[in-house]
Amino acid sequence: MMMNAFILFSAIATLSCTASAANAPQCPVELSAASIHVQPASGWTAVVPARLKLSYAGVVIDSPTLAPRAELRGNYKEINKQVSVTTYRGLASREKWLICGYGQGGEVEQAFRLPDAVNSCTIQTTKNRYEEIQIAISCER
Repeated sequence: MMMNAFILFSAIATLSCTASAANAPQCPVELSAASIHVQPASGWTAVVPARLKLSYAGVVIDSPTLAPRAELRGNYKEINKQVSVTTYRGLASREKWLICGYGQGGEVEQAFRLPDAVNSCTIQTTKNRYEEIQIAISCER
């Protein structure tokens, strides 16, 4: 991960705000290669050979750019081998962000600030037999 110190990833694609049952933003399922910009080290050429697929979602408190950041664990429940649900409660009146991670190890992330009035969010992750991930997010005030 030393290369990460020399490479700055910035994803230009923005989170879509498609409405779910509770009008929560939904993570885009992928970032196109064209939307990812790499600032290479001196003498190097940046190459982004392929799109990055969504690999996880979560909630953080305060700015997602702070280091170390306050990543919440939430209440995790495995429904079966394909479906898990994580619920985050007690979020009202705190600065909170939805984090969407892309790539096999979450090498690139996007963040979307949730409204202060949101008190809880649930993230349901479903894997199909090919290990492709679908994530559904719902939030309540």
